[in-house]
This record gives sequence, C-alpha cells and structure tokens, in this order.
Amino acid sequence: MVSIVVITAGLLFVMRVYSTAKEALQRSRDFFKYSLLLEDRMYDFEEKGVIEEGRDKGRFPSLREYYWEVSADSLAFEEQELSDLCSVRMDVFYRASSAQAEKSDKYSLFTYLFKKR
Repeated sequence: MVSIVVITAGLLFVMRVYSTAKEALQRSRDFFKYSLLLEDRMYDFEEKGVIEEGRDKGRFPSLREYYWEVSADSLAFEEQELSDLCSVRMDVFYRASSAQAEKSDKYSLFTYLFKKR
C-alpha cells in the first residue's frame, strides 16, 4: 500500500514537470515567432531610417490571425522637443477563435527612429 502511494506521488510529480516543460516550450516557440514578425516589420522602417509620427496598422499577408500596429511619437521634455527622434512602439497581435475558446496574445517592441521631414 505504501509503495503504491509513493509511486503515485512520483508519477504525479513527473506529470506536473512534463506539463510545465511542454507549456514553456510552446511559450518559447511563440516568443520566437513574434520576435521574427516584429523584426520583419520593423526592418521596413529601419531600412528607410525615418518614420512618420502617428499610428499605422496592418496585417501580415501570409498569417491571417496576426496583425501589427505601430505608434511613433516625438520625444519631448516639458513640452520642448528634444531632437529629431521619435519613440516607436510596435505591437504584434494574435487572435484566433475556435469552437472551444478564443485565444489572443500581444507582444511589443520599443525603439527610436528619426522623424520623417
């Protein structure tokens, strides 16, 4: 009887470790995918070297569940512009619906680019 309890406790522990590792692996895959999407989209702006102030959004052509938004704002301190730089925030969103539930995620990237004149 005692050996069955010990074996059961050990199996429960192993199952918990396995499920945690599986979740961590999936999360790592998601981070990698989002970072590639962010890098690809941000590369378009960094290649030009400048960005217009304001907001923009769009979809990734080959991935229907993913879309992006970018926001560029002037850097200011006490209502005085500091330079020709904009703070840029790019977000990638994931939204999928299934019969069971709806899943959504958001990942962000922050950088600075020159304002377009």
